[in-house]
Amino acid sequence: MTTRSLPAPRADRRPFRVGFFARRRLIEQARQDAATTASGPARDADSGEPTTPHVQAMQAHADGYARREEQRFFARIDRELTEYRVLSRALDTDLADYDALTGDVRLDDREFIANGTGPGFEELRRLERRIKRGKRRVDELSALIHSRFTAAKLRTNRYYDHADEKLAVYWGAYRRELAPDRGLDRAPVLRRSEWLTTKENTRLLELWQGRNDVKA
Repeated sequence: MTTRSLPAPRADRRPFRVGFFARRRLIEQARQDAATTASGPARDADSGEPTTPHVQAMQAHADGYARREEQRFFARIDRELTEYRVLSRALDTDLADYDALTGDVRLDDREFIANGTGPGFEELRRLERRIKRGKRRVDELSALIHSRFTAAKLRTNRYYDHADEKLAVYWGAYRRELAPDRGLDRAPVLRRSEWLTTKENTRLLELWQGRNDVKA
């Protein structure tokens, strides 16, 4: 199986459909695999699911697409992600300084800070403005990072879904070619990459980056 035989699905393809020529190739491949594995398919070493070389090739192509999406995402977001980390650390420092300077000030005395005169009050007001700017920019960067992150996740899930549709066609033909007592009741499902099945976005970015200092 070549890379060309499993192209990235078009965004406007709804619902998924396996074309006539692709279906014919899949059925022919299933016949060939059934002829070479007359005793039944092998079992995947990790999941124990039935598998064939063609199923393994489809899994490898889907995993390769997922890795390319990871690389594409970080190539496009590297500058923003770096800025996000730097601003987040700076914002934490500013907030800690502000809390240290105003820790004993009651909420009803904040008007006094806003109208106070002198270097100390001016420094507090500069710190407040810097914190507001930092929060606003961090929110903008976070929204941008997560929007691109979500887009990469949707594209990759869609690729896996499209591959599963082709796998269902292939497996149906493969099962029909084998003896009826092989017990192949359902088609195997391609395993998704871990970042597609993990729900919490901070953990997802950690998995992609291979470190635990990401807080986007």
